[in-house]
Amino acid sequence: MHKVQTIAIFGGGNGAFCHAADLTMRGFKVNLCEVPELAKNLEGIKDTKTIHMTTKGNPGMKEGPATVNLVTTNAAEALKEAQVALVVIPAFAQSRFAEFMAGSLREDQVVVLEPGNFGGSLEFAKVMMAKGKNKAKLPILMEFQCMIYSGWKDSPNSVWVGGFKNDLRVAAFPNRRTKEGLEVIRQIFPKLVAAENVFETGLSNPNMVFHAPMLVCNAGWCERTKGNFMLYWDGCTKSVGNLVQSIDDERMAVGKAYGMDLENCRDMLIRWYGHQGANGETLQIVMSTNPAYEFDQCPSSLRHRYFLEDIPYGMIPLRELGKVAGVPTPNTNAIIQVVCTLLGEDLEKGARDLKQLGLTGLDVKGIKRVLLEGF
Repeated sequence: MHKVQTIAIFGGGNGAFCHAADLTMRGFKVNLCEVPELAKNLEGIKDTKTIHMTTKGNPGMKEGPATVNLVTTNAAEALKEAQVALVVIPAFAQSRFAEFMAGSLREDQVVVLEPGNFGGSLEFAKVMMAKGKNKAKLPILMEFQCMIYSGWKDSPNSVWVGGFKNDLRVAAFPNRRTKEGLEVIRQIFPKLVAAENVFETGLSNPNMVFHAPMLVCNAGWCERTKGNFMLYWDGCTKSVGNLVQSIDDERMAVGKAYGMDLENCRDMLIRWYGHQGANGETLQIVMSTNPAYEFDQCPSSLRHRYFLEDIPYGMIPLRELGKVAGVPTPNTNAIIQVVCTLLGEDLEKGARDLKQLGLTGLDVKGIKRVLLEGF
């Protein structure tokens, strides 16, 4: 097992900054890397290499300035001494980052997608093989079911963290490498829990359950106030919670058709955030009172990853998997259609459907076999 000393973090947004600051303060050598076309995301720390991190609520970590080892747009430079690469980006950027990183990755490294959403590790593997990587020489590809931190950049050189998820599930693609990879990344996050496979992690991200339904129901308020309200604490009323629960029920039904007993989102939130005080009898109560969500504002626009990521990389794959298994997903279907109408845009185009993942024409057993064994 490799001892983790240097971590390459890819991305320049909220999650990447949360990771870089906390892991630096915990003693790791951190290289922060962004793709060249988004170099502006790192301009605030380009000269000082210092991120100022504060906390809200009680996420259980230190505050303070954190000076990272390296700030770069050169993937080879970031990966040279790293044992682990944490790829903390939206799903719609995963293909680009796979291309960016492919030539510099080694088979002895562990690459973690935070999160994978559905099929992120499959797409990463396909891109790297298309770039000439031998299938047998790929790094260990892993997925978190969700990003482990909850926080936001509040300036070009600062970030605040309001939540940290305990017992987050993780799996490798193919799943025979999960144990090997987990031994390495538990040196960074000791409380990670092994999932059965990336099918489980992909269908266990609550973002696709929460974000789009809540933003649809609060679309007018979002546009009127430019997001000046707390989406969970203010926007997740009882009726909105009923809609969110219906999406969760459909997600669990699809999982069951593929032989998985998925955890419901209420229990998931309490397991993740119980150490911060999350509790409640229903999903709606937990969402609207969870201390980790107390400061989570609504997006300032509907053109946000809550729609642009969670529909094409979460809800559309869920619907497609349901079709193959013969499981109806009427509320999921409705949210997909309504969001496309609200945006005036067809989010079906370019969505991570079964064709894009290389799963077209497979039945339930065939899809499970690929997710377990690899291409």
